[in-house]
Amino acid sequence: ALQIKSLKKAEIVIGTPGRVIDHIHRGTLKLDNIRLVVLDEADEMLDMGFLDDIRYILRCCPEQRQTLLFSATMPTQILRITQRFQKNPAHIKGDDGQTAFELISQFYCEVPQSKKANSVMLLMEKLNIKRALIFCNTKQMVDVLTEHLTENGLFAAALHGDMKQAVRSHVMKQFKEGGINILIATDVAARGIDATGVEAIINYDIPQDVEYYVHRIGRTGRAGNYGAAYTIIANRGEFFSLCDIEDKTGAHMLPYELEGTEL
Repeated sequence: ALQIKSLKKAEIVIGTPGRVIDHIHRGTLKLDNIRLVVLDEADEMLDMGFLDDIRYILRCCPEQRQTLLFSATMPTQILRITQRFQKNPAHIKGDDGQTAFELISQFYCEVPQSKKANSVMLLMEKLNIKRALIFCNTKQMVDVLTEHLTENGLFAAALHGDMKQAVRSHVMKQFKEGGINILIATDVAARGIDATGVEAIINYDIPQDVEYYVHRIGRTGRAGNYGAAYTIIANRGEFFSLCDIEDKTGAHMLPYELEGTEL
């Protein structure tokens, strides 16, 4: 009741897609006079399956309005939204991460597929890494790798979109406070985490988009501190993907020999 009362006099309304649609259906939120629509963390909303909800909300808004869209990455689905719901949009690109490259040493470790999971433990042990952020491309791989590392005595925790928000918040709090020192996450789930003191970024999976690579490694080497990023590759296809990232970003990755992963 308090929220409904507030909506009657609100000039700015901030909400999740589901909650906004709920109020539209109940008639407690009228969008007839909307002049500005902002889609924040657009790629995260797409990853969580809100594309149809976003389309519905935008169709409920007046044609004569300004639409702003903020996103760390620009996948094809988001570009389609800009074509459909924006008129002559201006694409404003922020720092593409090149400045971070100067402070981040980048390496790749070539290992057999069968020893890929163990290579993470060997890498952390050899380099004496106390605090790391590990990226996987899928939620399933996050869970599998987290289980493998915890079974081997490491303080690791998973972070992905299938987890309830309360659980995700608890994990991020533990990571911030040092209760866990290894966070294994998908790209989108890692948004907004406090990465203070992260010594190394480990790409367990090669990111599916070059922009994700830049976004991942930018979590280290901050505030003038040096950082390091390690990408694990286990087949020829991943090696070619790595070369593609180098070509498109101008990054220079050095090979890192990891003893104990030989066939």
